[in-house]
Amino acid sequence: MKCPACGHPEMVDKVLDETLTYGGQSLTLHHMHGQFCSLCGEGIWDEESYRRYTESQETLVRTAKGDVSSEIRRIRKRLNLTQSELAQLFGVGKVAFSRYERGESRPPSPLVKLLRLVDRHPDLLDEMKAS
Repeated sequence: MKCPACGHPEMVDKVLDETLTYGGQSLTLHHMHGQFCSLCGEGIWDEESYRRYTESQETLVRTAKGDVSSEIRRIRKRLNLTQSELAQLFGVGKVAFSRYERGESRPPSPLVKLLRLVDRHPDLLDEMKAS
């Protein structure tokens, strides 16, 4: 089999560990089988390893999104605000935080960072309300 990336004619069977990372979380898959280029290192997983890879990737993404969703809900409740009040303070649409909390859409990274900052320093909320 030729390498799909560089065209090198030699692919080598290997068993590797593969680490997936998303949203600050990691997951390592052990004993992944595939063929890898001896020149550029590009590889192709066998059918079973590819299935494990895609399923694990989907689980990792769902878990990371769920963590952000529950974190947003926890912060909002701690600040004693409704979703609409929080949306108004952060200058986003009325239903944005509802979607974020249900995991239907991913909040922008700067918004999550600002929420975490306000969670650690609730006095900043007063400054946000004043502006």
